[in-house]
Amino acid sequence: MEQRVGIIRALFRYLRFWNWRQARFILDATDAQFTGDVQGIAYAFDIHSDDLIAQYNGLRNAVAQVEVVLEQKRTRLHGLNDKEAVLIRQREGALSRAESEKDPAEMEKHKVAFERFQNQISEIEAEQAKLETEISEISASMKKHMYQLTKLQSEVQRLPEQKANAIADHVTANQIIALNDRLNGLQSSIDRGPIEAVLKANRELTAKARITEKLAGTDVRLQDEEYAQAGSQSVSNTSFDQLLAARKAEREAKTGVKTEPATVSETGDSRPRI
Repeated sequence: MEQRVGIIRALFRYLRFWNWRQARFILDATDAQFTGDVQGIAYAFDIHSDDLIAQYNGLRNAVAQVEVVLEQKRTRLHGLNDKEAVLIRQREGALSRAESEKDPAEMEKHKVAFERFQNQISEIEAEQAKLETEISEISASMKKHMYQLTKLQSEVQRLPEQKANAIADHVTANQIIALNDRLNGLQSSIDRGPIEAVLKANRELTAKARITEKLAGTDVRLQDEEYAQAGSQSVSNTSFDQLLAARKAEREAKTGVKTEPATVSETGDSRPRI
């Protein structure tokens, strides 16, 4: 059972890392589409611009909706303030009437009115406090959202300049690399001039000539001719020595006197000395 669990875990690990490698390969290939040339860089900035504009529009719509709610609460608070002002005047009227009233029944009527106005004013004040707290909190949040909205707007406006700078940096870097490659002699065949082509061809011909010369020195026929010439010279020298020895022996046999070995004189006389 433990072995089965180990195999399953190993299999899941293999699949997880294989999936990660494939995803990494796809991500690298995707990035390469936007970093290889000027058009890719332009597309990258266009995509980023579209994303920022979408974020800006979404945030702007959300801020606008919150602003509508905030305005409704302000309107409600303004209406409560007006209603409170009317109730306060009515309360003051009931209190003023009660002060000058002598009839107990009318006094009770003014008292009930005063309490009714006072209860409504208390309810309005409670609602006013709640609305003021909500308006204050929403206003503080709106400042943060407006700052973010302004930041996104500024970033969108700077994108064309950043796009132009990025393209210019890419082109400049490529030109510098190309110039450095030329200074270092790292040129492709299509970039070489006619003089370089001629010099290269001469170097190749010289190398071929050296190789053919070496091959000619190892030709079997030339070696056989050299051996034949050496053999002929050797046979000629041997025959010459033998003839000299034979004549010497013949002369000694006739005269009975031994003679010194024959040598070739400096004048080229090949006759033996007696």
